[in-house]
Amino acid sequence: MEEIAFNLEPTSPFRQPCFELMQQFLPGADVLFNEECAHQIVVETLPGELILSAREGDTTAFMRTYECGKPLDKETFKGFLYNFLTMIFDKKLAWGSLTGIKPVKIAHAFMVDEGLSRDAAAQKMRDAYAVSEEKSQLAAFLADGELPVVYPVDGKRVSVYVGVPICPARCTYCSFVSTVADKKGKLCEEYLNNLLYEIDMMAEMIADKGLTVDTLYIGGGTPSILTKEQITTLLKALKGTFIHPDLREFTFEAGRPETTTREKLGVLKKGGVDRICLNPQSMNNDTLRAINRLHTEEDILSTYRMIREMGFDNVNMDLIVGLNHEAPEAFMTSLDKVIALEPENLTVHSLAIKKGSTMKSEQGHHFSQLYDASFYRAIGQRLEDAGYRPYYLYRQKYTQGNGENIGYCREGHPGIYNILMMAEKQSIIGIGAGSSGKIYDARADRFEKVFTVKDVRTYNERTEKIVEAKLQAYQDL
Repeated sequence: MEEIAFNLEPTSPFRQPCFELMQQFLPGADVLFNEECAHQIVVETLPGELILSAREGDTTAFMRTYECGKPLDKETFKGFLYNFLTMIFDKKLAWGSLTGIKPVKIAHAFMVDEGLSRDAAAQKMRDAYAVSEEKSQLAAFLADGELPVVYPVDGKRVSVYVGVPICPARCTYCSFVSTVADKKGKLCEEYLNNLLYEIDMMAEMIADKGLTVDTLYIGGGTPSILTKEQITTLLKALKGTFIHPDLREFTFEAGRPETTTREKLGVLKKGGVDRICLNPQSMNNDTLRAINRLHTEEDILSTYRMIREMGFDNVNMDLIVGLNHEAPEAFMTSLDKVIALEPENLTVHSLAIKKGSTMKSEQGHHFSQLYDASFYRAIGQRLEDAGYRPYYLYRQKYTQGNGENIGYCREGHPGIYNILMMAEKQSIIGIGAGSSGKIYDARADRFEKVFTVKDVRTYNERTEKIVEAKLQAYQDL
């Protein structure tokens, strides 16, 4: 089945829940609304009840009526629709009716706001959202592990993300608006100059408001595409307001081995970086070529050795499930090779085919599901046997196997910035093109997002106006 249509009122508030849940049951299917289609689900809302019916052409194949004791809201509707879809497709989803990217936040709220124990929070996720035993226990475990990192909430502490959305080449799966660098390095030079301007302006704002930077993350793109001299200049600009003795974590993405040198690592070490990301994505050379990565397995191994030789004792490495249609055994080979290196963090991503990626333009959202729940359990077991535990999780749409992105760590080495970003209990200041910030209001327990234009060239052309608008947005900090 490649198309399914929902028939409901054009102004109905339930279109998004219909779309999101159907994508969970049938990843890659085209979800239509009020169009002629062989497979249809009709949604009728009447006073006190919801009627859902599945039709094949002109024939009603299945119908259910749900009683509503109060006006129907989106969450209640999703619960009813989920129940209906489980009967139509004769299957249940591991995350039940939850479709958001941060399910751990729900367990977190149950434990903190309602004072529930870990087990009670997991049970409430099962009761309220039909989440499976396995996933509810995982969410509650992760939420419990977040508590000492996230609390106490301090409105005067913020995290900072500095973006360098420039890469040596564009990966086929990438949907991020990153720019491929020119050979002469002019783009990097111009971008860095404008980035330094924003850093200075944000430093002034942070000082004026009496804020303290809690964690600092320089990400991309590929920040290590900058020259040794440019990285030195960047770190010098961050020294003081952003890099200081009370900083809990300072991460730098040296994600690609072809851009990472011993000299650059020396500058990073001297500049206070205490967490390095080296992201192979795969340890299979055929897969690396297929996704347009410009390095090999041996490049990863030699760069990893160099990172260790330079004294870094907190390294994160990323792998992506589903690249190049790899068989499960091929991914497990990559996983075993990375585990053998013993990085402190290891993040396993499920391939998501996103708008803007080469994969999406070539094949759309349609793809074969190569992996099942037992495969993901095997990944978790392999990591647990090697001494890793999950410490953060988020979900995406259009993923292989309807899987999650899970960060694993050795004892005492969680990625603090990652936890804070997902917990959303601290303001985050985004600096640079493509960065996003979050202004957290502890009294209302809500946040507002602050976006930056994604395109590097647009950022370069309009830096002062862009920064002025962002400073105005951050006035509520």
